[in-house]
Amino acid sequence: MPLFAGARADVRADGHELEQTWTVHPYDPLRFHGIVVWLNEGQGGRRTGPPVPLPERDYAANGFVPPLTVDTGLASLVVRPTTPGAWRSAADAGWLVGDYRYPHDITAGDVIVVTEGPTIVAYLHVESVG
Repeated sequence: MPLFAGARADVRADGHELEQTWTVHPYDPLRFHGIVVWLNEGQGGRRTGPPVPLPERDYAANGFVPPLTVDTGLASLVVRPTTPGAWRSAADAGWLVGDYRYPHDITAGDVIVVTEGPTIVAYLHVESVG
């Protein structure tokens, strides 16, 4: 089975259509643990709200850690929110390539900026790494 299942569009419980969401098979270990906060459309985030991957899938995106930027530090990222679809949720995350070494170590207190392409859609506030 391919790593990327592709995009899908669904309808939320409130009747709004979900944006296409890239998902991957569950990926472990996800080393970063913290809180993900999704941006709403007015803040420049996803038009349809936070992603809601199927239970057996993880959300695949991109991310970077400041002071790097979309242009200098973008890497493939997996995010697994505890409460899919919530604007704020506990979450685990990790680089899609398990042995990938980001240009600097990620530590508690860092923020991973979650993007879809160059668009910032969320912030993952890292509380622990392990």
